[in-house]
Amino acid sequence: MAESAPHPYRHDSGDFFENVGAGVGVVDHAGEVVWMSSRLAEHSPETLRIFTELCSEAIVQFKSSPTMHMRKRFASGKNFFELMISPASDRRATGILFDVTNRTRLSERLEAIDLAGADLLDLDAQIVNPLNVAERLALLEGKIANTMRAQFADQPFEVRLRNRKTEQLELVIGHGIDPLRIGESIFARGTGNGISGLVASTGESYIGRNLDADPLYIPGLPGARSSLTVPLLLRDRVIGVVNVESIQADAFSDEDRMALETYGRYQAMALNILDMLIVERSTTSGRVSLTLREEMIVPQQRLRDATRDLAAGKLGAYENLEAALETLGARIRGATSGPQSVLGIDRLPRDRSVDPYIKGKRILVADDDANVRETIQGLLQEAGGIVENRADGGATLELVRRAKDEGRPFELVISDVRMPDRNGYEVFRGTRECTPNCAFLMMTGFGYDPNHSIVRSTQDGLNNFLFKPFQASVLLEEVRKAFGAPE
Repeated sequence: MAESAPHPYRHDSGDFFENVGAGVGVVDHAGEVVWMSSRLAEHSPETLRIFTELCSEAIVQFKSSPTMHMRKRFASGKNFFELMISPASDRRATGILFDVTNRTRLSERLEAIDLAGADLLDLDAQIVNPLNVAERLALLEGKIANTMRAQFADQPFEVRLRNRKTEQLELVIGHGIDPLRIGESIFARGTGNGISGLVASTGESYIGRNLDADPLYIPGLPGARSSLTVPLLLRDRVIGVVNVESIQADAFSDEDRMALETYGRYQAMALNILDMLIVERSTTSGRVSLTLREEMIVPQQRLRDATRDLAAGKLGAYENLEAALETLGARIRGATSGPQSVLGIDRLPRDRSVDPYIKGKRILVADDDANVRETIQGLLQEAGGIVENRADGGATLELVRRAKDEGRPFELVISDVRMPDRNGYEVFRGTRECTPNCAFLMMTGFGYDPNHSIVRSTQDGLNNFLFKPFQASVLLEEVRKAFGAPE
């Protein structure tokens, strides 16, 4: 039997091309594939059609420039390809086809993340200035949540910021992952603080491919089987972590890690901008000036009246002048002492009676500043309330639980957003879990809320906030509304 004829075009390096990680083929001037590697043959007919057309077009161009090489990019179906074409002879061309789908999709994904990051950092003063603290943080959280939803298939996630003083990783944004129980904390430490603690302490990302067998994992998402945790880096300093979890095993790839690390840097910058209060500081001075002007109206008028009385020689003019000066000094101290003050107490009616909405109500005031909590306690007691106060969150929650057990539960808790051992959200959540019908009023200054207590409490239904420094009349009005008074 005669030996079979060789292939019309058999490249001497055929074995070599079979081992190349790309598809290789030779096309003649008539648009026929005279040879292809097995890897090229695996592609769809549509892909091979485009491959042949591009090589045929290149043969025509090679006639005028026989030493040139051409690079073409095209899409076929859901895949992306890059084709390198070189002349093989006068009437043939060799094409090397690379499947660049993963590279192209990663590039497009990172480009989308860059655009989302730019939007995250676009904290235009004209948009941000009119917003209060809760609205600013909600704006930022909404942007982050939208991008995380788009890039990670709506997988549950959380963002934690690192407290510089305590090293605690405090939850600032959470979607779908159960928060730690009241009193539980995790810190930026390599042991005993879960995957997030390890990532925050080392600055290295971590993919938990099988959480059932991972001793580092602290349960968050019910039924979670895999996770991706990356550091929030700000100029090589770890300021927090982002953690994404899935109920599917091995759900996260190195591409996911790269994407989240990239977006994590944008999150770090955005959160840092809010933390530095760039916009807030520029507007706070204006707010303080406005408050100061408002506080000066009454004492200035009293000074003018006392001065006229003194010039007229009226009886008691000296006493009136001293009283006006004392009022002026008190107003200045109150208006310039920052958030740790209650303004306008002297403007309340001297003969004010017990308020029917506040009378007999059991109220608890929590603030680590003695002046604030005692001032509020005094005002509400004068209005007829039964008021107690505590200086920290732990003692507040303990008293809430004890009062309920004793059959005299509190009907309103007024808590500052920041205290040494608990944040405002923890106090709110603990109060609601213990006494669901208890009203709650959260106090905060103009500054950044590092635990996003306002946003998180708002998500859980809280709508009552006092922004320090506040007027005594505003406090009484908010308390009355909490007890059902018409607005």
